[in-house]
Amino acid sequence: MDICEAARAAGFDPVIALVGAEAELPYATVLLCFVTYEAEKEPSRQGAWIHPYYPASQLAYRAAAALEERFRQDGIDLRRHNEIRLKPLFARLGQLRQGKNTLSYLPGVGSRFHVQVLAGNAPAAEYTHLSPSPKPLMCGDCRRCEQACPTGAITGRGFVRERCLRNWQLGGAAVPEGLRAAMGNRLIGCDECQRCCPHNPPPTGLAGETVPLSWLLSSPKEAAQQLSPLIGSNLALPNRLAAQACLLAGCAERESLGEALTALAAHPSAQVREHARWALKQRAAGSDHE
Repeated sequence: MDICEAARAAGFDPVIALVGAEAELPYATVLLCFVTYEAEKEPSRQGAWIHPYYPASQLAYRAAAALEERFRQDGIDLRRHNEIRLKPLFARLGQLRQGKNTLSYLPGVGSRFHVQVLAGNAPAAEYTHLSPSPKPLMCGDCRRCEQACPTGAITGRGFVRERCLRNWQLGGAAVPEGLRAAMGNRLIGCDECQRCCPHNPPPTGLAGETVPLSWLLSSPKEAAQQLSPLIGSNLALPNRLAAQACLLAGCAERESLGEALTALAAHPSAQVREHARWALKQRAAGSDHE
């Protein structure tokens, strides 16, 4: 079976084989394995919300690991290489277009996909060739994502990573104070620039995964163990979950979380302490205005 057919049989679609030399990579073949997911009709506003990209990416990760093992057993030199930078390749792929929000788009799917990369010396039956230079952005005069971004990370001059909420979520550093109140109930992920984009199909899925804030604040180690298969072990770290949950607690209006936040305000982690103290101030200020 051809390697692209094997990848499709493993659940990936589409599957694109690139010539490694064209991609300026030291492999004969670079295999791009796509997994798509549905957008939500209405993201949940309760609890701590997980963007559907992350469960999809974990399913893809496990499928790619199984595919790699199958190739190994069959003597096929093709292994996962997820350190390869994808956006420069996407910009030269005829099947994809890019937007000013830095996301890439597949026809009929839009930006709602995850890609696993396998690379090695195994040949493919058919290759997709890259254009010599990047394609222009597809956005034209559209400014919907600029207007929708809650922190102004998308501008007429380009994307400002330091303003992007996703850039700071579960990253291990204290979130700049000017961005904290915009977190809402987002544990990981933000969907604003995708939901408003006219190049994305209309949402069809149900509301995504949420977890209770009280659980994240009081039992972050247990939460990390249970969330690891859903969002990945590199993101599901106890202190990072607790720190992000503190920000969400500071944005929440009705939940009784003061006791847990007070305990976390003395936490050994500087990030957790800072976020918990900010949340307590936010909730106290909200009470003063009621």
